[in-house]
Amino acid sequence: MASYTSAVLRQNDASSVEFSDLIVRCYDALIRDFQDAKRAHSEGNEDVLLDRIRHAQDIITELLVGLDYERGGDIAVNLGRIYNYMLRELVAIRDSHAQETLGGMLSIAGELREAWVQVACAG
Repeated sequence: MASYTSAVLRQNDASSVEFSDLIVRCYDALIRDFQDAKRAHSEGNEDVLLDRIRHAQDIITELLVGLDYERGGDIAVNLGRIYNYMLRELVAIRDSHAQETLGGMLSIAGELREAWVQVACAG
């Protein structure tokens, strides 16, 4: 995935390093949101939990609408599927499974972040 994404980014007129750095920072914020949401859930702080989930949804939505399906091809399609899955999971989050759901979201976000770090290093 990273090698194809690197090739796509190199075709852009904008600096691929700056672009991939921006994406990595989005994932950093997303990971913080999921960590904060997990902590808020375990502490019974529903206001913070909902705030962090809403913020995470905003970030995922921005990542989703920023996909360039023309240049990104299959990678953009697959990222779109992942982002839509994450949004559905967050919308349907239930208290009894919140820790599990948020843990899964943390895992996905961490893996995607790592892929973009590799893209940034290759750029």
